[in-house]
Amino acid sequence: MAQMTLQVTAPSGFPSDETGYEQGVSACFAGIIGDELIIAGGCNFPDGSGVKRYYEGIYAAHWRSDTLRWRRIGILPEPAAYGATVQAGDSLLLVGGCNSRHSLPTVTVIRLNAQRQAVLSSLPSLPVTFDNGTATYAKGKVLVFGGNQNGKPSKALWSYHLQQAREHWTKQRCMPGRPRVQPVGVTHGARFFVWGGYHADGDHSQVATDGYSYDVTRNRWSPLPAPTDMSGEPLTLSGATGTTDNRGLVMCLGGVNKDIFADAISGQYKLVNQSDYLKQPVTWYRFNALPLFFDTKKRQWLPCSTPDPRLARAGAQIVACEDCQYLYIGGELKPGVRTPQILRLTIR
Repeated sequence: MAQMTLQVTAPSGFPSDETGYEQGVSACFAGIIGDELIIAGGCNFPDGSGVKRYYEGIYAAHWRSDTLRWRRIGILPEPAAYGATVQAGDSLLLVGGCNSRHSLPTVTVIRLNAQRQAVLSSLPSLPVTFDNGTATYAKGKVLVFGGNQNGKPSKALWSYHLQQAREHWTKQRCMPGRPRVQPVGVTHGARFFVWGGYHADGDHSQVATDGYSYDVTRNRWSPLPAPTDMSGEPLTLSGATGTTDNRGLVMCLGGVNKDIFADAISGQYKLVNQSDYLKQPVTWYRFNALPLFFDTKKRQWLPCSTPDPRLARAGAQIVACEDCQYLYIGGELKPGVRTPQILRLTIR
């Protein structure tokens, strides 16, 4: 595959039914059902008090429109963010998440009825609570990886055979190495690809740049190379988002800066005083603005394209639409500051 580039446009409109939501959210659930873009939940800091608010609304808009006209089509069982969304046919599976009270083990299924309203059901709950990890679908199985499980950073992988509709989750072989919170995970065929993630552990904290591939049929992990910036320096995909297409092309967007983030989660704050960490301008945090493409067949990253400052976010979501079109939703521009902007991306 040759070097890829993105055409970026910005449709207008963001949900506003819940007070504060119109300011934008990060870590929401998001997916496509038919012609509808669905987003649900998420969190932000709406009033400047430093108190994080979690949301419960489920919203829909026709994704092809240049003006996204949102309508509220339901509510979640409880407010939630930092879960994972799995696209499964005409349904969305909302896996785990957390709010100000607790982390969740639940798997909520969203379908749309004839009136285009959300109909909720559920799958068997995970054996653990789960947040800030990743989940996807491969070979009839829902895969749930990493994040915080039962409140602790994890590298565990769970699977649920959706087609056989069993009543339990199965624990698979753990990824090698240390736990990974907020990694990127995507699938192509029988392989699950994971990069980035972090493990906050004081002076031993780590922000990962490398990745692993998991073979669903063989229950086996193998290492993957880290993405790099235009100068060849490794990048982390912690806090980033990713998706793949039927050609086996993975696209990853956003993510924190590994050095700045590692300095903060370690508690060292050598780069800036802790009291000033949240006060810096957006550009100081150096979130990744470079679209990154990985060829799953050759197992290598493609040559870098051109950075776009609009892509520099953490906690955003990306959903695949059709014809190499994608929507890049919300996220934070810096710690504590969300954006309501949704970008429409076309791969060229």
